[in-house]
Amino acid sequence: MEQKLPPEYFKLIRDVLREKKDEPERPLKRKRSKPASKEKEVVEIKSSSEPEIIDVGSTDDLFEESASQYSEDDDYESEDFEDVTDSLVTPEPHGDITVSVETRDTKNRSHKRARNVVSNQERHWRRYFHMAYLLCLCVHGCVRNDWINDVKLGKKLCKLVPEKVLQQLHPDKDEEMPLRSTRKLLDGLKSCMEVWNKHWKITRAYKSTGCYMKLWDEIKTPCDEGISGRLFKKAFVKQILRGNGDRDVAAQGFVALLRSCNVNARLVMSLQPPDFTDLKATETRTAFVSPATLFKFPIFWCEVWDKFSKKWITIDAINLKTIEQIKTQSKLEPRGSGSCQRNLLRYVIGFDRKKGCRDVTRRYSHWFNCKCIRKRITKDISGDKWYSTLLKRLHQRKRTRMDDYEDEYFEQRNESEGMPDNLQDLRNHPRYVLEKDLKSNQVIRPGGKECGYLNVHHKKELLKVYEKKDILDLKSARQWYMDGKVLKVGSRSLKSVPRRSRSGKDSDEMERLYRMEDTELYVPPLASQPEGRIVKNTFENIEVFTPSMIPANCVLIESDVAVKAARFLQIEYARAVTGFSFERGRTTKPIIGGVVVAQWFKEAVLYAIEALKDIIEEEEDEKNEVANLTRWNFLLVKLRIKSELNSTYGRVEEQISSGQSPEKEDEMDEMEGGGFLAVGNQTAEEPAEENETEDPDPRVDGNRYGQSGQVGQILQLENTQDGEDSYDEFMNELDISDSE
Repeated sequence: MEQKLPPEYFKLIRDVLREKKDEPERPLKRKRSKPASKEKEVVEIKSSSEPEIIDVGSTDDLFEESASQYSEDDDYESEDFEDVTDSLVTPEPHGDITVSVETRDTKNRSHKRARNVVSNQERHWRRYFHMAYLLCLCVHGCVRNDWINDVKLGKKLCKLVPEKVLQQLHPDKDEEMPLRSTRKLLDGLKSCMEVWNKHWKITRAYKSTGCYMKLWDEIKTPCDEGISGRLFKKAFVKQILRGNGDRDVAAQGFVALLRSCNVNARLVMSLQPPDFTDLKATETRTAFVSPATLFKFPIFWCEVWDKFSKKWITIDAINLKTIEQIKTQSKLEPRGSGSCQRNLLRYVIGFDRKKGCRDVTRRYSHWFNCKCIRKRITKDISGDKWYSTLLKRLHQRKRTRMDDYEDEYFEQRNESEGMPDNLQDLRNHPRYVLEKDLKSNQVIRPGGKECGYLNVHHKKELLKVYEKKDILDLKSARQWYMDGKVLKVGSRSLKSVPRRSRSGKDSDEMERLYRMEDTELYVPPLASQPEGRIVKNTFENIEVFTPSMIPANCVLIESDVAVKAARFLQIEYARAVTGFSFERGRTTKPIIGGVVVAQWFKEAVLYAIEALKDIIEEEEDEKNEVANLTRWNFLLVKLRIKSELNSTYGRVEEQISSGQSPEKEDEMDEMEGGGFLAVGNQTAEEPAEENETEDPDPRVDGNRYGQSGQVGQILQLENTQDGEDSYDEFMNELDISDSE
């Protein structure tokens, strides 16, 4: 506890300081100052008669700064300090001391320390917006693909291609050397590209960034383009025929030109939704990118199927003006910091002339498994399922042999991708894993060798890299039994790990782990005939974690009343434990999923289950009927009480006090009966014809005689015009009249 010192202690300290003024002092040491941009601390020592005052701008900031300074320099040496000159040392105290320390602005420091990371809610919103944006871009590509399939457009574009070029686009197959046919096709595509560049003139620039990626700060600003910024089919066809427009329409028109020549051309679009992995709250990158850098790599290009080499040929007729058959790395993959700011190669979709839709990103991304996949929505299971469903809905043709050839090509690209050269790319890689990243239940396959090494310069060590196919997942004997397998005789464990206790901590006892090759399928014993007796465990249950754990001559019946049915039939049965539930306190409870009985008892148990369900339904109907009769009885009692009150005291009508104004009297007439509608719109001066008694009506104010709750609701129903007839009919059935 902090206690204030008495004034006597301060007096003693001053006396000790005065006694030391004649003693020689050793030179002090201070730490060598390092150049820094921080503001210097100014310490002023003055001699005055004023009381001691320590003025510190912010004590919290000072404590944090000093703590961080000493925490960073815990391991210091005497060489880091130098002697302080005599001019800076005051041998004698000069009375009271005033210390003034100028610190940095607290707001500026807190602003620098603030993390530029979005909240969890904003993170989820960016993910969902990324998916919606991706969906819209896919639909946009499908719409443009339908537009370039227009028959009238194809007939007019076909006239631009000379007859010689048409022959080159459809060469005959050379049996001796198929490469010659491929060469003729490439020459024809090159000629078509030259024809199109003469026809097309880029006369329009992109509005804002076009189809290139937008930053998150730009998305939240409203767009003022409206309907005038949209391009409809009629204007789209007119631009292609005239040969003027932006780069995207030019690439789409080139695909239309090739399709008009009966070439199997595919429109390829690189989708650029905003980066949902960018978690910065405020954008730190510059929004402006020079057009030369931005438009260097295209968004739309073309692919042509080469039936001779069974491969797709990539053509960029507008931006790079190149034709290539990609083997390792494509020229269309964006490279450089400026181009990657607005053009990230993550989703490349191909739309063919038969309304097919396919993801071809693997062809253009060199480091697909370690770099590209981290920016895609498919990096987790739920996102991959959603993306596959999206492409499946947009794909409107049957599978062909071209798809099989393309799948083989993608598998070759995965194998030839190579091993990453840094730790970040090796993390969660689908093919490679570091030896230090192996889990506690994983070992390297016996005889498996490392496929490479990774040199970590800052740690000065060489790490071994293995392929995931050489990694074995081990399980304990109990875990294998949960999968329906048991250990073979003479099997040896490959690893031992500490056994996990129910509290989640490692115990001193070791647990042996085995591989799948050391196990075999568990075959449960058969039920005895004719009794159907089943072998049970010590808890009188049978464990059925997989279908193979059910005896061959038995059957599992899953029902809530299966145990009751088997017990009612007095046959041999065993409760089936299909799993375990873990509750609070680390308690484990078995889950009973039905019963296991012999096959010859199956029909009897099923019929008994149906009968029990019918009995349960009848019991529920009886309970509901009893509850309804109870409510009717309660209602009749209320009505009899009401009838007796009416016959004894008569009807009650509200009396208006004479001191009220005429306006209030009119309002009270309208609200006669405590807010309910008056019976037959009668007033207090005009009694009912059927009952001409002058006694007040207790139905007007149900609370006057202690009537409330359901009775008040009954009175409300009776005092309405619609409820009066139903009430009289009900009373006539009971042979009870209001005049009694």
